[in-house]
Amino acid sequence: MTIAINPSPINCHSQLRLTPRGRGLARLAVVSSLSIILLAGFSLFSGATAGSTDSVSTTPYLKITVKPGETLWSIASNLSGSGDRRDLVDELIEVNRLKSPEVVAGQKIYIPTRD
Repeated sequence: MTIAINPSPINCHSQLRLTPRGRGLARLAVVSSLSIILLAGFSLFSGATAGSTDSVSTTPYLKITVKPGETLWSIASNLSGSGDRRDLVDELIEVNRLKSPEVVAGQKIYIPTRD
């Protein structure tokens, strides 16, 4: 007489059973992965780069020290001559990343060197 102590079927495959929450997380992981791959591929072929989107300026700048009594308006007046100074003051604010057009003596700022 033969006694089988622990019989196991020959073709028994263990199946992974996920709960509804687990299936949702698995779907989310697959969709997120595919989205990242698609976005990376799109940016690769579109020529997108990381970093600033600002265009590269071809205007050379000179670093100066603000003298006592000088303002951005007086500096712009010296640079522009008799022309309109508003655009130049706006450029000075932008280039130097100033929060306002006020400068103090001793402050270092960049001014455009125009021909």
